[in-house]
Amino acid sequence: MPLARWNHHTTNTGMTHMRSPLVHNLGIEPFELESYVKEIQFQTDKFNAEEEGELDFILPCDRPSLGLFMHHSQSIIDKIGLMSSWRQGCAKAMELTSNGYKVKTENGVQFQTKNVVLALGIGDQPNWPKWAKTLKRSSGFDSVHHIFDPDFHRNQVDDDDSVVIIGAGISAVQFALTLLETNPNRQITIVSHHNLRESDFDSDPGWLGPKYLEGFHLERDYAQRRTMIQEARNCGSLTPEVMHSLQIAIHNQKIDWKLAKIDNAIYDSQYQKVILNAHCNSTQNMFLTLDADAVVLATGFEHKRPGGSFIDNTIKTLDLETAKDGFPIVDGFLRWQKGLFVMGPLAELEVGTASRNISGARMAARRIMKSPEAQ
Repeated sequence: MPLARWNHHTTNTGMTHMRSPLVHNLGIEPFELESYVKEIQFQTDKFNAEEEGELDFILPCDRPSLGLFMHHSQSIIDKIGLMSSWRQGCAKAMELTSNGYKVKTENGVQFQTKNVVLALGIGDQPNWPKWAKTLKRSSGFDSVHHIFDPDFHRNQVDDDDSVVIIGAGISAVQFALTLLETNPNRQITIVSHHNLRESDFDSDPGWLGPKYLEGFHLERDYAQRRTMIQEARNCGSLTPEVMHSLQIAIHNQKIDWKLAKIDNAIYDSQYQKVILNAHCNSTQNMFLTLDADAVVLATGFEHKRPGGSFIDNTIKTLDLETAKDGFPIVDGFLRWQKGLFVMGPLAELEVGTASRNISGARMAARRIMKSPEAQ
């Protein structure tokens, strides 16, 4: 189903409001979401769902509630009849034909098309540190999870479990705060290798327009573009209201925050606990031992090109140009070659740091629709 993975991830984290402003929605017009709030159907459904106590928008920039965003998104899916053209499957190969492309799926279904848009995300590649992979393989017990793993559900962590959360970005902290709601007396520890960072957005809004994009596009060295993208992202940061809630929880000794890096972890079968050994980042000579019933990773996603072997094979088969990091080199229409377009992470060397977000999707769609193929 559309947005299934997004819904799964946001449910796991306990997210209540979007980080982006109201104009970043799935509608065609930027202020479509604002108008939608006033519609009778939304007000009726909200009342029936007993969500009337949740604020539709919060500051800054009128950020919508997750419930409102999802409700609006579903209304768009219904209105345009998206499900009539929706097919579920995993693309395994693509080849050039006399009149376009043939895309083959893992279950043998084939699609013949004139144009293809590769809009692959990174949701299927959660980042597992080496020590966590070793623990998962050796423990023989389901004691370590990744918050963005498709098989992980928040209710797998029992209400009485003590939990160590690895990471200090917004997903880690929202998850910790959500666990407190189910049991305010449980033991929760957040371990991060960097200090707490506060930022309204995951990148400066200047990346949505000429303020930064002009210089970005003047740079012809793709390695430098990659550096610009990485430096622009506010990775592992918290919005002010999430930071405030965390600081209150720390002050009230409901959440313990440690500035440290995990070295290794083992599962103690006798006591059914995970034992984590770490060194504190403030001083390399100070070591820390933690124990917990469950460990949940909120360590984001792997920093690699999405698409795996499908994109590897496509590059080889179609002889497509890439930068040194393996990401596509495309033209101003986001065209990798005639009839083959990219968006999302695959387009970020041309769209910039916002490429993975809704705003980036809008920017990409505008470019693609201006291409000769779309005329």
